[in-house]
Amino acid sequence: MYETYWKLTSRPFDDLPDPRFYFPAHSHQTALLKLRYLIEQRKGIGLIVGEHGTGKSFLPYVLEHDEKSSQNLRFIRLVIPQLDPEDLLRYFAVRLGIGGDPDQTLDGILVDLESKLVEVADSGQHVVFLVDDAHLLGDEQLNVIRLLLNLRENPRVDFTILLLGRTELLSHVSHHHGLDQRIAVRSGLSPLKATEVREYIQHRIRVAGGVDDQFHENAHQTAWELSGGIPRKINQICDLALLVGFADQLDTLGPLDLQTANEEIETVIA
Repeated sequence: MYETYWKLTSRPFDDLPDPRFYFPAHSHQTALLKLRYLIEQRKGIGLIVGEHGTGKSFLPYVLEHDEKSSQNLRFIRLVIPQLDPEDLLRYFAVRLGIGGDPDQTLDGILVDLESKLVEVADSGQHVVFLVDDAHLLGDEQLNVIRLLLNLRENPRVDFTILLLGRTELLSHVSHHHGLDQRIAVRSGLSPLKATEVREYIQHRIRVAGGVDDQFHENAHQTAWELSGGIPRKINQICDLALLVGFADQLDTLGPLDLQTANEEIETVIA
């Protein structure tokens, strides 16, 4: 709606997992490096933790985009982790192209998964089972993750498990020693620093085809203060500010415009 007015080719602050908009903040680069190591070295399981909106779910999309030419990766994402243990495994099995029988036992699903994973590995694919909002996993689900991981004891089976969740995931996993001891990689995402917020906003505008930064210098500091450095919140504030600026025919956006946008967002949420 506002792209032409601001001389953009796309919307810079859409909250979509588009790897083009990835911004290499320090903690995100560290996590991405560990994620690459986890998969390239064929490690079994890793954790990435951070508060909502910091970009945990975004990182695997970035890796998948970067590595397509050099690795035959296959990501299978579970976004509803509160499934029953059997249904959790059954979901992974169905996404691999097998199973689906609602009456099949846990052991039966594991047997089928093992056979299919051997077949997938023989074809040259590396499967990454990704569980989003993994801090919501209960004891039974975490135990099933451990059982799934046991399939890697078969030398012909090759896959990786990635758990993404809030920081409390670390304490949840620590109570499951058989699983905790097998975590190969742990990484945490931090909110962006004030200097990173400025670069983040400018980066996304450039990727969206912009030449000039539509935000006044002081607005970057305001964006950081209002968002706490959380990328998702920055996107929401800046997107609405661009829309309001278009409606009001503004030339640039200052701190007051961002404050107004933030107040409107908080009013809607409340």
